[in-house]
Amino acid sequence: MADKNWGNCKGCRYFDSHHANPDDTEVARCMEPDLRKFDLQVSGMSGCSEFEARTGISGGVYAESDTASTMH
Repeated sequence: MADKNWGNCKGCRYFDSHHANPDDTEVARCMEPDLRKFDLQVSGMSGCSEFEARTGISGGVYAESDTASTMH
């Protein structure tokens, strides 16, 4: 069962990408307030439970491990 707050970093508002549609291989800093102090560099395919969808992302599509899932 998927956690509704889990998602890939590339679709998260805290992924510090300058691209409108980051991809799996892009690496950027995580800007989530509680994690920012650790200066984490994460890939677009990374994920965590602090996920919040980026502006303009709809459908909540994300992949968990090797299985692609869609949140409803």
